[in-house]
Amino acid sequence: MKKAYVVFKGRKPGIYKTWAECKAQVDGFSGPVFRGYESMEEAEAAYAKQDAGYASRYQNSNATYDAASAVSKAKTATTAGSKAAGQVVHRDFKPEYEGEYYEVHSDGGTRGNGTAGAPSGYGYVVVNAKHEIVAEGYGAVIGATNNQMELRGAIEGLKAVPDGAKVYFMTDSQYVYAGFARNFKDEPRYEKWEANGWKNTSKKTPENIELIQEIYALGKAHQLECIPRDYQMLANGRGKYIPIAHGDVPTSEGKWKNPYNKICDALANYGEDDAEAGREGLVQLIADGEKKHPAALFVKDFDENRCGYVVDAAGNTASVN
Repeated sequence: MKKAYVVFKGRKPGIYKTWAECKAQVDGFSGPVFRGYESMEEAEAAYAKQDAGYASRYQNSNATYDAASAVSKAKTATTAGSKAAGQVVHRDFKPEYEGEYYEVHSDGGTRGNGTAGAPSGYGYVVVNAKHEIVAEGYGAVIGATNNQMELRGAIEGLKAVPDGAKVYFMTDSQYVYAGFARNFKDEPRYEKWEANGWKNTSKKTPENIELIQEIYALGKAHQLECIPRDYQMLANGRGKYIPIAHGDVPTSEGKWKNPYNKICDALANYGEDDAEAGREGLVQLIADGEKKHPAALFVKDFDENRCGYVVDAAGNTASVN
């Protein structure tokens, strides 16, 4: 258990002795930056070395942040008129929730997005706190859009979680992830849109509003919190998320850095294949922790860095490129 917490960016940056005190400073705050330490001495040393005003530019959660160097680099980029991406912001995912919780991972896609009759699919994986896949499935739809499939994959994943459970959520889709995330000024989008009468920043009703309201209601009912995603801050002050499924590469051991989302990517392709063959509907591969379909995929040797192999039911390496 952590003995101290440092809030580098939050309502009131500083050092806190308990998670409850830290949480009060970061929960609901846009783009918080904080970290737990094994001792008060470590926390004090970290806070003394790292400037709260620029800590959101962390390269990784274990690095010492050099505020003076970062400011100098930012000024140089601005002077040169550069719009290149700045440092990658990384926060480790270490759930502090003490009870049972679930992770919901999802993905969606469409072949020929925006065209009539486009074969479309989505996939989801639900994982419990022991890293066991308790639900997995994919869906096929003819004539949907990519964003509709991204939303539907997340919705079906959340529906597979017990009512009222704590959920940590991850998707490769920035369109869906930004609805719940708290990293940039326009996030969490769904919360902001609801407060604005379900109007976006352009004062228009967002596309796919019915699906958006459905996923938002499920998120609130399940105590949803996003699993941190790496993102880059741009020189103009805006940021972008780093892809986690498409374009991801395995480690030197052959493990995937986001294995559950690699599965979701593969499942969305299953759905697109079905739709291309004229089939529609939801296919449950794993339900209530039991395999229901031979096409089910699993994660083997999941490690502390959240990397793992994607395998079939027999334990053989599955192709998810």
